[in-house]
Amino acid sequence: MMAEVARPARYKYSTEELMEMVDLFNVSAEGQKAIREVLNREASVPNSMLFRYYNDRSKVVELEKQFCRKIGSKYALAVNSGTSALIAALVAAGVGPGDEVIVPAYTFFASVSAIVVAKAIPVVTEIDESLCLDPAAVEENITPRTKAIMVVHMQGHPAKMDALKDIAKKHNLWLIEDVAQACGGKYKGKYLGTWGDIGCTSFDAYKVIGTGEGGMVYTDNEWFYTRAQSYHDTAACWRPDRYASERKEGELFCGENYRLSEMAGAVGLAQMRKLDWINDSTRKIFHQLRDEIKLPACAKWVEPNDSEGVCGYRLGIIFDTVENAKKAINAEAGFGGLAGGGMQGARDWHFYWYWEHLMLQRTATSEGCPFKCPHVKDLPKYSEDMCPRTKDIMMRTVFTSIEPTDTPEWASSYAENVNEKFQKAFK
Repeated sequence: MMAEVARPARYKYSTEELMEMVDLFNVSAEGQKAIREVLNREASVPNSMLFRYYNDRSKVVELEKQFCRKIGSKYALAVNSGTSALIAALVAAGVGPGDEVIVPAYTFFASVSAIVVAKAIPVVTEIDESLCLDPAAVEENITPRTKAIMVVHMQGHPAKMDALKDIAKKHNLWLIEDVAQACGGKYKGKYLGTWGDIGCTSFDAYKVIGTGEGGMVYTDNEWFYTRAQSYHDTAACWRPDRYASERKEGELFCGENYRLSEMAGAVGLAQMRKLDWINDSTRKIFHQLRDEIKLPACAKWVEPNDSEGVCGYRLGIIFDTVENAKKAINAEAGFGGLAGGGMQGARDWHFYWYWEHLMLQRTATSEGCPFKCPHVKDLPKYSEDMCPRTKDIMMRTVFTSIEPTDTPEWASSYAENVNEKFQKAFK
């Protein structure tokens, strides 16, 4: 009788996949060779489980735990993008056909798109000079069909969360915070995303911290967490008893696949350790530049609702006229804006008047849902002039960027250069 032969272990991922990851970080050929030599001395090939579930070493799970400890939420769910986080949050809160969601006229279009994907109707609403939702405009736009307010903390600036929270409570609305551009920011000492019912942030490569692509849904509401978790993993599997019948109506439903990969989770853990340093560093330079740059009489700073809670990576100036904003841009002092042709060209989807997909109610199929859904009544009138105050503010605002590696010496030199060029432009 033949002796039983042990089945060889199979490793799905090995040194080759790891070396491709190393190459992503632009490690030199010599450095890569040295790393490979070290790995080749291991007793066995590197072994990884790149799926967050069935994994007792999950980096995604650890990222969620670290995020909760840092931000102070009871629950956190890592997803594959900030947009996915918003959609999952809206679904978790029960937003759907016929419901209206208030959203600012100045935000990246993903905020609006998430509402439409959740089968609800965006109600585009004016901002104020803090670049965030104007509470008075929010109250004016509330109707019997309003289900939620989506607050967006633009450019790392906190919105007026106490006023918006009071409005939501008064009208029995859910308050969803889009913290895509303000991870780690605060309002009155409390982390953004924890003022409302659900917070959503983005880990896109260009955000405060990034995993390439990724995001987080966070909340203190166990039911919202369960529903978001269900929606992000297609079949509502991840409950206390995975295979049980639903505990109450609304727990089991069809969903999407928004899971975050283990590779992104690992990067996220390293990025979380840098979060305070990033925001502290940019905030310090933000305040230094405001102290040292001398504004012309026709300009004022964009005033954050909480100067100590701002992330500080974008410094804004509001001019009294579009013409003066254009002068500031043409002075070539490092500031850009719409008055000079656009922050990213003529069609920047951060500004509502470029949202033709919404204006024309474009949908993936000819049925036109949710805009033509039978549950919808009194569809908002979308047009390029529906939020004139927002357009006026943004056409007069210019920005410059701040990096966490910027030094006080650089800031002083930069401020001196700006002062010279502004003095010439506005003499």
